[in-house]
Amino acid sequence: MDPPKASANGTPSTGHCVAGLTSLQKGMKDSLEGARFRWINEQLYKSDSVEAVKLMQDSPENFHEYHKGFRHQVYSWPSNPVTHYVEELSALPKGTIIADLGCGDAALVRELAGKQTVISFDLVSDGMYVVEADICSKIPLPGSEPQGSEKSDGVGQVVDVVVCALSLMSTNWPNCVREAWRILKPGGTLKIAEVASRFEDVEQFTSLVNSHGFKLKSKDDRNSHFTLLEFKKVPRATKSAKEWTGLMSRGHVLKPCEYKRR
Repeated sequence: MDPPKASANGTPSTGHCVAGLTSLQKGMKDSLEGARFRWINEQLYKSDSVEAVKLMQDSPENFHEYHKGFRHQVYSWPSNPVTHYVEELSALPKGTIIADLGCGDAALVRELAGKQTVISFDLVSDGMYVVEADICSKIPLPGSEPQGSEKSDGVGQVVDVVVCALSLMSTNWPNCVREAWRILKPGGTLKIAEVASRFEDVEQFTSLVNSHGFKLKSKDDRNSHFTLLEFKKVPRATKSAKEWTGLMSRGHVLKPCEYKRR
């Protein structure tokens, strides 16, 4: 299915002008942008990250159009989990190293500059704050998996906190959790914020995350829109390819996030 495209044809000059457009033209423009945002959103949630990378590489404007539509959605929310994390992370010791996975507009690094060290990753680099990476495949940071049957934390990590704020999107999102474990220091923290309606069963979700080598520390579901979860990295043994495939197959515990037509 091809994405909706804006028409190059003019529209009748009817109504009041808004920023060079008539009210009718602006309404049509907003409708087209909304349709395109929903189409991109569907592709990101219903395909694996390899396809998401291809979507952005084939048409880099998709990334910017998606986040423009996402910002429009944020305006209608009673609160934004990123704002919550800015306040929370500001209170940590100065120089705490934070990996923001699926950072979007890189709000964390912008807000925490001079306080914490934030490394931001997403599908497209902005040339300033964002490192291009497929967070569900390989994050370009040091850290290893356990070796052998004995439980361990791996070695070589530099990250204190990993943040996944509404970023577990692709169908292979469990691999992002695996990568978060690999890059976190022993006892490091994984913070996950997700839209409440995505959860079939929060306990099944936390169980799946725990299976990657984490322990749930806290759950905050007081917000009607979002659930905030915090996990601690714990030692684990190496897993076989069959075991990893089994964990990946449980990704359906998070439903796709679908936005209504605006």
